[in-house]
Amino acid sequence: MAPDNSSQYEKSGVSTQGAETALDAIKRHIPATRGFNPDFPVALDLGYFANVIDIGGGQGLAFCTDGVGTKVIVAELVDRYDTLGIDCIAMNVNDLICLGAVPVSMVDYIACSHTDPRIFEELAIGLKEGARQGRVSISGGEISQVKEIVNGIDLIGSAVGLVSLANVNTGQDVKPGQVVVGIASSGVHSNGLTLARRVLLGETLEEQKQNAGKMESALGKTLGDELLVPTCIYVQDMLALWKTDIKVRAMVHITGGGLSNLNRVSADGVQFVLDKLPEPSGVFQLIQERGKISDAEMYEVFNMGTGFVVVVDDEASAQTVINICGTFAHPAQIIGRIESGDGKSVLVPQKNLKAVGSEIRPV
Repeated sequence: MAPDNSSQYEKSGVSTQGAETALDAIKRHIPATRGFNPDFPVALDLGYFANVIDIGGGQGLAFCTDGVGTKVIVAELVDRYDTLGIDCIAMNVNDLICLGAVPVSMVDYIACSHTDPRIFEELAIGLKEGARQGRVSISGGEISQVKEIVNGIDLIGSAVGLVSLANVNTGQDVKPGQVVVGIASSGVHSNGLTLARRVLLGETLEEQKQNAGKMESALGKTLGDELLVPTCIYVQDMLALWKTDIKVRAMVHITGGGLSNLNRVSADGVQFVLDKLPEPSGVFQLIQERGKISDAEMYEVFNMGTGFVVVVDDEASAQTVINICGTFAHPAQIIGRIESGDGKSVLVPQKNLKAVGSEIRPV
């Protein structure tokens, strides 16, 4: 049966276009705040994975914030919360390293309808493990009991890192002839869970609770366990890479927006030609088949097996990246190259897809 070309994500209750419109409304006011504290200038425009404050002496304080989204609902369905903290750390530190920043510390914010000591201890177990993998401290946090707003819990974090202002990397040096390396994801990570839950577990929360514990033979685990596999943290890979003489031209975290995130690089006149992408792992195949979802939407909503991308000058440099990632049990491979193009775009020849801006569409 042919895939349904209408947006399944919209049907799940997530409006990508609505998010863009809301962001436009915010951006009409926020840039003016840059003038409120001229002693510490903001170094970058809005829209990259993190931003940088000039703190003097040629040093920058990088910062970002993110949460685990509706992955928390999966944890509630199976009553297991010990990996959510890893996701929270990952979504932040993986964004920081895109700038070339060394992650330093994080704070967490937990909004909840009630305080259950067991749940909070499990959250802390995950936060501790995520901090270990991301090589950061957790320097504080906040618990907010907002029963009128939240039914359950919500987990969000903010992270800071340090970067020399001269070394801030926004992909400004990406140019034709360079090589694109993809580092494997562990699965769905922390984006697209609203769609994944509806497709794999059912339309209603009652159905989802019944199905979350079911064994899925194609995956070798229950659906709930598959969707709770924690997001990979790529910090140690990049810290090791930065110690080599490899010139890293861009680093891109593949999150919401999928491969269109590559278009965030600040270089212009480039096209990412991804003609060697790995075959998506079983969970993505299952979501697409059961949801009858188009290739375009799958590659826009999910990471499709590639969690992080590194651009380097040549294949020899790419092999160094691959070797380093292998030492941290993160499979990596060359997935394409940079060619010249109008503006910025991403081409996926295997699927006849092209991303311009944040949208991925059939060619």
